[in-house]
Amino acid sequence: MLQQYKKRMIAQRLREALNVAPVVVLAGARQTGKTTLLTHELPFKDWPFFSLDDPELLTLAKVSPRDVVNAHDKMIIDEVQKAPELLSYVKMAVDKDRSRIFVLSGSANLLLMKNVSESLAGRAIYLELMPFSLHEYLERPGHHWIAMAGERNFAEKLAGTEQCGEPLDSVLFRGLLPPATFLDKESNISLWWKGYIGTYLERDLRMLSQVGDIASFHQFMEILAHRTGRILKQSEAARDAGLSAASASRYVSLLETTGLYYRLRPFFANLTKRLIKAPKGFFLDTGLAGALAGFKTASSITPEFGAQLLETFVFHNLLGHVSHVGGKLCYFRTLGGKEIEVDFVIELDDGLVVLEVKYKKELTAKDVRPLIQFSDLTSGGKKILLKAIIYTGGDIKALPGGVLAIPWFVL
Repeated sequence: MLQQYKKRMIAQRLREALNVAPVVVLAGARQTGKTTLLTHELPFKDWPFFSLDDPELLTLAKVSPRDVVNAHDKMIIDEVQKAPELLSYVKMAVDKDRSRIFVLSGSANLLLMKNVSESLAGRAIYLELMPFSLHEYLERPGHHWIAMAGERNFAEKLAGTEQCGEPLDSVLFRGLLPPATFLDKESNISLWWKGYIGTYLERDLRMLSQVGDIASFHQFMEILAHRTGRILKQSEAARDAGLSAASASRYVSLLETTGLYYRLRPFFANLTKRLIKAPKGFFLDTGLAGALAGFKTASSITPEFGAQLLETFVFHNLLGHVSHVGGKLCYFRTLGGKEIEVDFVIELDDGLVVLEVKYKKELTAKDVRPLIQFSDLTSGGKKILLKAIIYTGGDIKALPGGVLAIPWFVL
């Protein structure tokens, strides 16, 4: 079946980056669609494309990197993390001739790879491609609603949003990594994710790091998957996996470097109360988290884990959109006594968007309390543009305290 290309929001940012720096780095986990994007979007699709997945080209890149870099004035080098030898020659090329342009892509977060970031310091713009957002997957036109937060008649502008057409639990089980979205049978989805995890463990991980015990690393991934959307307590995860604290820390860093795991930092305001400093941990995609946690069907997902998956789903949808509008994504939680927690705080130039996530169809006055408490704690600080709850119901509703209920499919 011919798979139609779906437009990606990041494509315009890639084009704009060409006017700012001679090197643009497009990072992202395997199968997020980097190659597809670069071979479908102008001007990149007309440029020479070199993939270091080609064994002969990889050998040439390692033996004679200068010849590869000097092959064309404008070029794309894919899977560049396989031949870091190229980077010093890319640096020399753009320093010598500022008309040279390179797009480097790879299935690793190259910004977190020390040799890459040091080699290209001051010469590169880094962008990261996530799985499809729901906005991209459903091919919705126009800007995402985050860009409209704070505008008049905001709720009315969201009212016409089309529904997804798929049950939420099915979307959470399958995830939005592009190749998985073309699968419909749950057995095929489960098998695909098993293969994805196996490829990561046997190929990407071994290439990037000397992990002596792949089985223990896999077990650690499974333990973290059960904790997706929660405060990352690395010492507890290490204990459960039978690992040293140093090994657990290195494994988390490897997962981050390969784009499979993210640490969300807390929001800090000028508060008298102490705030928790530990990050929240999220897997790249709900399909990956569910597969690692051992769920083989959508119906087998427990309500508790479903709530974690929904928060993970909201996180990965927000991350790309927030980056697109130049914002910052955080979470909020106080320490001591009765903790106050807000799932997501988005810092924009003109104010804050504050979001809770509820895996429930009906909301109560209790559900809005954290958002109102956050408003009280941060009074006198940045303006709050929007207080909202993302939930599994189907209607946009006004709730007490100026809070808006937003159905999950509006994401």
